[in-house]
Amino acid sequence: RLFALLLLIPVLALAMLTNQEIFNAYLVWADEHFQLTFFGTTLPTSYMITIDAALSFAMLAAVALFWKWRSDKGQWEPDEIGKMILGSVFVIAGGLCLYVAALTQGSAKIGLGWPLMFHLLNSIGFAHIMPVSLALFTKVAPRALNATVIGLYYLAFFSANKIVGVIGGWYSSMETPQFWLVHVGSAATGLIGFVLFRLVMGKVLSEPSSSRA
Repeated sequence: RLFALLLLIPVLALAMLTNQEIFNAYLVWADEHFQLTFFGTTLPTSYMITIDAALSFAMLAAVALFWKWRSDKGQWEPDEIGKMILGSVFVIAGGLCLYVAALTQGSAKIGLGWPLMFHLLNSIGFAHIMPVSLALFTKVAPRALNATVIGLYYLAFFSANKIVGVIGGWYSSMETPQFWLVHVGSAATGLIGFVLFRLVMGKVLSEPSSSRA
């Protein structure tokens, strides 16, 4: 079971790559190409982080309430890996918004429609991956190693940010649509990884663990 969790860490890193890029090359792109001037006032690019934070908080609450509502009605609710698969679909859709925005920009500034749609979809994906995966690690870890396993979980964030540091450097030398397509590919790889993980390791994680007794 611990080996299964270790295998999940690099998959999580790939799945969260687009989200972590928001704090890197995304802000450079926004500062250069987003239409942030309204009624003669230019908003600081950091407002995009504020928008992302607000939507992330709202979607965390909305997603939790949605699945609770379905559960209370006795309707089907996916397990943790199932929710992470669903979250990856939303992250891919969000990344495609950035790809389309860059592809269709032309010589004009990019309106906030595409970025806002990206932040909304990505936040829904975030709500299905990050807290859910942390809950999975907490549930599966033996009690004696719970703190250690949670520490290992955060290696996914370290790995994602390490990769972001490398890929972010490609922004200046790569066509912008292709740059965001790399992130879509990363999320798609995470999706495939979650599906394979479900098929190969799902039974292992669903079995009761005697070490937690």
